[in-house]
Amino acid sequence: MKDRKLILKKQIDAFLKRGQLLKNEEYKRLEKPYLTKARKNFTIANLMNSISEQEDMKKMLNLSSDFEMYDWVIIVSYYAMYSSALSALAKLGFKSKNHAATISVLEDSYIEENKNGKNLDVKDIHKLTKAYALSEQLIIKLIEIKTKRETAQYDATPSITKEMANSALSDTDEFITKIEEVLA
Repeated sequence: MKDRKLILKKQIDAFLKRGQLLKNEEYKRLEKPYLTKARKNFTIANLMNSISEQEDMKKMLNLSSDFEMYDWVIIVSYYAMYSSALSALAKLGFKSKNHAATISVLEDSYIEENKNGKNLDVKDIHKLTKAYALSEQLIIKLIEIKTKRETAQYDATPSITKEMANSALSDTDEFITKIEEVLA
């Protein structure tokens, strides 16, 4: 774990030097707006999923019966998750311009440190107890849904299924909910 911690610190330093990750106390004000954006995007992803699945909605919108947009359900789900991740970074005074940088800070700050209690002061104790809930499994889900989003967005003939879209929605809801618990 010490080796992983050192690797994460080096990655974060490199992201900071390249300007892909910014550190400033002013960014803390972005925590709530990012969470609001995450929930809004999640609502849109659910709406797109409902349109894809419900014939009456397709009729109401004058769409063909075979219309579906599961690829966009995954894309918007990923961005909902990502916005909630940015909220967690903002809580720490970070702003990220790079997906890998975001994931590195999440892992470094909400998994590693919270397991051993380093670098937290008294006001973070309450956060500490909730931050443990942001488990390694959810970070892995963020990485997995990024891959699904890239396939859906850039593949000319994506083979996105209803099940993949529903899985993305479920993972996104779980991820955003955990971030909200950590930041509360």
